[in-house]
Amino acid sequence: MIIYSFEIFSEDRINWFGLYLPVYFSVAFYVLYIKRTLKLKSVAADQENLYIIEKGQEVVIPFVEIKEVKLKTAIGTHSVQLYRDLGFGKEFLFKSSLWYPFNFKKVDDQVYELQRAIERAKREYQPNNYRALGS
Repeated sequence: MIIYSFEIFSEDRINWFGLYLPVYFSVAFYVLYIKRTLKLKSVAADQENLYIIEKGQEVVIPFVEIKEVKLKTAIGTHSVQLYRDLGFGKEFLFKSSLWYPFNFKKVDDQVYELQRAIERAKREYQPNNYRALGS
């Protein structure tokens, strides 16, 4: 029995398991991590707009253009869905904190305030030609 177990783990298999498998999983994890983090946007907000900092430029999105903000993953990635495409798709992702599982109360309060501000902006929104006389 002991001799058979040594035959299974011959030197070729030990080298494969010991060297190539960890390298393979490290590269796979790195590629998945990079793909996931490249989709994330840097986001800031004030009372009327959401700001996305992308490639050194600031994109301003009025709250009335935002359909909804919701939690997408358990690690704190939030999804923002827009009514129309503004050049980077109808949906983008952001992560408000790298420490999300540990400070979820603070982050959830910030996202809740953002959702309330969006709903308030939608209620108070009046189109430009709202009071125009029809002919």
